[in-house]
Amino acid sequence: MNRNIIKKAVSAVLTGAVLLGFTGCLNNGGAKKAVLEVADSLATDMLTCNAGKIIKNTGLDKKSKEAQSLTELLSDDEKTDDEKAFFKAVESTIEYEIDEESCTVNKDSASVDIVFTIVDYSSVLAEDFNDIDELTKAIKKGDTNEITFTAEFVKEDKEWVPDNVGSKKFLKLYDYRKVELDLSLSAEKIAGLIDKNVSDFWLTTDGKYVDTNFIQYDYFFASEALEYADKEFYLYFKLYKDGQVAYVSDNMLFGKSTNISCRVELGDVGLTGSIFEDGTYTIELLTADGEVVDTEIVTVEHTEITVPSGNGGGNGGGGNTTTGGEGVYFDYYDKSFKQYVIEADWFEYDVDAGCLSDGCFYDKSVQYIAFSIQVTPECDKELTYYYYYAANENELADALSGSPIFTDTISVTQYDNGYYYDIDYATNGEAQSGFYLLFVMDAETNSNILYGFCKVS
Repeated sequence: MNRNIIKKAVSAVLTGAVLLGFTGCLNNGGAKKAVLEVADSLATDMLTCNAGKIIKNTGLDKKSKEAQSLTELLSDDEKTDDEKAFFKAVESTIEYEIDEESCTVNKDSASVDIVFTIVDYSSVLAEDFNDIDELTKAIKKGDTNEITFTAEFVKEDKEWVPDNVGSKKFLKLYDYRKVELDLSLSAEKIAGLIDKNVSDFWLTTDGKYVDTNFIQYDYFFASEALEYADKEFYLYFKLYKDGQVAYVSDNMLFGKSTNISCRVELGDVGLTGSIFEDGTYTIELLTADGEVVDTEIVTVEHTEITVPSGNGGGNGGGGNTTTGGEGVYFDYYDKSFKQYVIEADWFEYDVDAGCLSDGCFYDKSVQYIAFSIQVTPECDKELTYYYYYAANENELADALSGSPIFTDTISVTQYDNGYYYDIDYATNGEAQSGFYLLFVMDAETNSNILYGFCKVS
């Protein structure tokens, strides 16, 4: 036997085997390169967020369920401007890297991991933002997360084609488009903007109104509220009396100014008198959706007018202009008004008729029940006054809760001897026996200034 021939044969066999092995490696290496190139093209298309382009370049059937879902998800149709801006901001943060080491290639299939980095938009959305511009700025500066998509491929006519485009794993990158973007204000947010140091019931003392013809709570907000004016966010308020709804306001635009006035007049609640009934009243501020922002409570009381059984402390006589009846036949709500007062008291125009006696007692033949206030020249307030009538002391409370017998609004009148408010009620000599009750208010602010009574017998 020729041993050299055997050695050559063995060498030839070994060499052939080695070469065959090398050829297999070269073929696999070429396939891997081709797969990586297709994966890179796919990732690039995914960054465009263009469903039509992705479908066209991947050969996905346009009528397939996957293609339809992808098209719907990436469409901006019927999206708001805020949503479009949010999508654009998120998409500007997306980058990718092909993990070449993860690439596996079999005969007719392959896979490779595409690692996307994307902003952690969920964390950003957990914060409060005034508008979409603030949100998009925060999105672009936010921390990022990684999303790994394992792209799968099949070999068709010697070409590698993506095989799992439109799958749940593929669509994971676009979850941000499923976010319900809500930049509207919450009741809690608005409540946090209320400045309780200046918000209050207007013209009350210790949360109590006395003989009032209005109820008003003024809400004042931090200047930040003005930033919401263009959001068209509305508030309204309710007034409750003893737990029952008495009034519901119209919607009010939040952010138009730094305050909202919740004011209710007598006519708003259908009352015919000139003052609110006694009781506990609640102002409730709500969003247009009915979420409660804030609740405030005030009480309303009536003045208890005590009618003396004997004669009062006035100086008596017609034309009396002293203030001897102050604290007995009349008194002031608003002490600041007294800075203008020179003299004040019940008055009779015809002194010789002698119809006024003992400070506040009129004869039934009196032509005018009158209260006169002499003031300093700088007093220019308009006053509104109300007269009520009660036949006896037991009917005083009922009289005040009903309608006045007369009301008028007046300005100060200049006479030769000074400036006067003529608070008159014409009886034309037909005054009824009983008590005439007087309430005087500032016509502009509706604040109570003075109250009093006189008697006719």
